[in-house]
Amino acid sequence: MTPEEMDKILGAHFAAEAAHDLDAILATLSDDVVHDAVGFPVEKLRDPEAIRDRYKFLFTAMLDEKIEPVSRLYGDDFLVDECQVTCLTGEGFPGAPAGQRVTFRLLHVCEFRDGRISRENVWQGPPVPVSG
Repeated sequence: MTPEEMDKILGAHFAAEAAHDLDAILATLSDDVVHDAVGFPVEKLRDPEAIRDRYKFLFTAMLDEKIEPVSRLYGDDFLVDECQVTCLTGEGFPGAPAGQRVTFRLLHVCEFRDGRISRENVWQGPPVPVSG
């Protein structure tokens, strides 16, 4: 898979996340996807309904997101994406109380197969309060 093809799929995935469109998010994932969010109580999910529920939680835990790309590296059928996220914390946000503006690094490692994401591995750095 070319970097451009992977960018297109991940771009559709991120756009669906930004729109909170659960069906569109799941459409970017393979039927046997592994959604692995390091540090979550259940890190690796394979069931589409459990993945849907994880995204529903994220939509209430991270509000008013601003995402700034940092770097992207490519391999054969995978990419590593680093960004800086700033958001207002909602209920259940890890490491910060609700109602606080924070910034943190976010790293995705995504594998691709047949035009969809077959594995999404996510690491979140510690949240740092933003003043002002």
